Amino acid sequence: MSHQLRHFDSSRFVLPVVGMLAIFASAAVAQSTEPESEPPLDVDALAVLTDRPVLDVTLGIWFPRLEGTINIGPNGTDLDAGDDLSLDDSQAIFNGEARVQSGRWEFLLGGYVVNATGNATLTGPTRIGGLFAPAGTAVDSSVDVWSITGEIAYSIFTPFRDRRFAWSDPVDRSKGNRTSDGRPIIDLRFEVLFGTRFINLEQEYDLAGIGTVGTNNTWVSPYLGVGIELDWDTRETLGFLDRIAFDVTAGWGPAFAGGNSSLTIRVDGAFYVTRDLALTLGYRLNDFDLARDETAYNGGLQGLFAGVRYTW
Repeated sequence: MSHQLRHFDSSRFVLPVVGMLAIFASAAVAQSTEPESEPPLDVDALAVLTDRPVLDVTLGIWFPRLEGTINIGPNGTDLDAGDDLSLDDSQAIFNGEARVQSGRWEFLLGGYVVNATGNATLTGPTRIGGLFAPAGTAVDSSVDVWSITGEIAYSIFTPFRDRRFAWSDPVDRSKGNRTSDGRPIIDLRFEVLFGTRFINLEQEYDLAGIGTVGTNNTWVSPYLGVGIELDWDTRETLGFLDRIAFDVTAGWGPAFAGGNSSLTIRVDGAFYVTRDLALTLGYRLNDFDLARDETAYNGGLQGLFAGVRYTW
């Protein structure tokens, strides 16, 4: 009897201990199988991704028109590129640009080559390059323009990156400016820029039965300007596009070696069908007021632009 009592007392002690161990084991297993909560965004890592160097190349077709007033030689007659010489027909030319962005800095290199030709009949007596042509003289005109531009821009104000407002906060996804994978929804940049443009202007005018006049000169034009860039991540609002980028740039400066000034305006909208590939639509204006050796050209090129952009 005493042996049974001792066994009963041992059972009363062992069973609660075993039960407690089972409870702890169950809790440990449940904790190990419970999915981990999503870690908070690493702000420093996101900043590194945002500031990594990015290269994009834009290749496309520009449809410019040559406009302006031409005057060649001593006591030359002012001739309108369109009304008098029929040089203002729109044409399709290749235009390319390469741009590198690193943090707040941006570097751009671009250029174009344009050849405009026209056949017209002079409506009045004209003096060009020392030659005199009476009204009714046929003139074949050719104007070649090539230009190379290098540009450096610095972002002086980036409100969404600087976290100056509640909606700039990259940590709180409920109100922050981040998508579910950490990319910024809106990125806005206000820039100041410095650039240099090389402009070569070659002209030739063949006056029927009288002679030919030609000039070929190059100008250098450093310029200052401003720019605005807006990137909008549209994946969570427009499912068929990755993002949309808008870019507006304007710059003005003097033209050395006899020139007066040059003006540059670029407007672009890039529609990214993937993260790296975009279709671009825009507008280009390159206006110049150039003079040398009694030769003057006050006009420029402007027209729509369409192309493809790839980003690395």
